[in-house]
Amino acid sequence: MSRTFTDESTLTTLCPRCLNAFRNTRGIRVRRADPWQFTKEPCTYCQTNFGYDYYIQPTSPKATSFKKGHFDDESECA
Repeated sequence: MSRTFTDESTLTTLCPRCLNAFRNTRGIRVRRADPWQFTKEPCTYCQTNFGYDYYIQPTSPKATSFKKGHFDDESECA
């Protein structure tokens, strides 16, 4: 079964250093665009190292967990 990405995903070239920064970020899903890509390209973010193409997609709000009593809007706390 193949999963398709919605319009919210973006195709980005990432070097290993920038890839780790994205993977350590909550609310972001990173997937390799072409697992058989052998040619490395300049990184979109640092533009100094070389890497592969990845799809970057925000995760659904349902997948993120919130601590009890935490609100995004301060007006709800008052």
